[in-house]
Amino acid sequence: MKHLGIYFFIFAAVHTAAFFLVGETKPVANYIHGKIEVISEQENPSSQNTISTLRINDHINLGDLICTGKGSRSEFSTQFGEEYLYTCRLGSQSVMSWTNRNTIFLHSGSFLYTNSNTSQINVSSIEANASFKGSGTIIIEATQNGGFKFIPIEARGTLTTDSGGTIPIKSGRMILVLGNPTYFGDAYDFDLMLLIKTSRLINSYPNPLESFGRISLSVYSQELKLKGKYNALIGDAISDDKLQLWTFGENNLK
Repeated sequence: MKHLGIYFFIFAAVHTAAFFLVGETKPVANYIHGKIEVISEQENPSSQNTISTLRINDHINLGDLICTGKGSRSEFSTQFGEEYLYTCRLGSQSVMSWTNRNTIFLHSGSFLYTNSNTSQINVSSIEANASFKGSGTIIIEATQNGGFKFIPIEARGTLTTDSGGTIPIKSGRMILVLGNPTYFGDAYDFDLMLLIKTSRLINSYPNPLESFGRISLSVYSQELKLKGKYNALIGDAISDDKLQLWTFGENNLK
C-alpha cells in the first residue's frame, strides 16, 4: 500500500508538471492593433464554437483560430519558463492557429516568424506543409492555390517537404511551397530593402524586431551582390503553374 501511494504521488507530480509546462508554452498576445477575434472550438461537438475579442496578455489555446480584420495586426510571444522561444506577428485579414508549440497553420493572409535560436518550426496551409530548421526572420504568406510563400528576410537553416526533400535557405530568396504531397516550386530573388520598406509586418509595430540588426546585415549583403539588379516583388500564386510578378522601376523605389 505504501508503494502504491508513492507511485500515485509520482504520477500526479509528473502530470501536474506537464500541465504547467503546457500552460507556459501557450502563445501570449503582447500587441494588438484593430479588431482581432478568436474562435475557440468547444469540446462538446453539439455545442457552438465561441467567438471572443483578443486582448493584451490573452493566452492562445491550441486549435483556436485567430482572425484579424482589415488593417488589424497582432504580435505573439511564446516562452518556456524564462527561456525565450520565438515571436510571431500576424498580418491584416489573416487566419491562423497553433496546433502545437512549434506548428502553425495558416489558412489565409500572412505572418512573420522570428527566432534567434536554432529550432524547428512547422508550417502548414490548406494544401501544403513544410518544416524549417534553423534561425532567423521569415514571412509566410498564403496563396490562392492552397500553398504558401516562404520568404526568408534573414535566415540560416534548411526547409524540408515530403516530396521536395531538404534544401538550404538563402536570405532574400523566396521559395514557393506547393501541393499535397508537398514539393518546392520556383525560387525567386527579391529586393529585401523594398520589402522592408513596404511590409507592415516589419515596420508597423511600436517595437522593432529583435533581429533588426541581422536584417540590416542581410540588406547590406544583398545590395553589394545584386547592385539593384532585382527590382521586383512576387504576387500571388493563383495556381501551381501561374504566378503573378510585380515589377517596379527606379521611380517606384524612391
